Amino acid sequence: MQTSSISSTTVKSLPILQLGKTGDNVIYLQNSLNIVGANLRIDGVFGSDTEIAVKRFQRDNELIIDGIVGSQTWRILLEITTAPLDNPDDDFPVLKVGNTGKIVFELQTHLNNIEANLVVDGIFGVKTLDAVKLFQLKHGLVANGIVGLNTWKEILNQEFLYMD
Repeated sequence: MQTSSISSTTVKSLPILQLGKTGDNVIYLQNSLNIVGANLRIDGVFGSDTEIAVKRFQRDNELIIDGIVGSQTWRILLEITTAPLDNPDDDFPVLKVGNTGKIVFELQTHLNNIEANLVVDGIFGVKTLDAVKLFQLKHGLVANGIVGLNTWKEILNQEFLYMD
């Protein structure tokens, strides 16, 4: 079981955000909410769309639904969107929602080479999750949205066949 990698100091250093706030912290919030399935325009303004996305996130994660991003909402959001790689030393690390970086960029590129139509942004969000699950389902794998060794092997095999 993975323990939280988000320290209370990190969470306490983040501002409380709510309707009417603006700035870089709101941009970070909007990007984080998009990773977990929102479809927000990244404009740095905590408007009604951002408030709705926050409330949906709070509801989905059994938090107090008030539309205000305080320490509890920040903690859960950061835990989900900054998920570390399970085995970063392997050639084929386990990937899941919340992972970011070059390896997710590579995963998205491989999936696009086969059949997906993803924005290659290096963020394992809801659209990448959906593409992974569809791929797994189509190729007889457990459709859990987690890219483990078997999924990696099948992606690379299918890409080879597709490019042939």
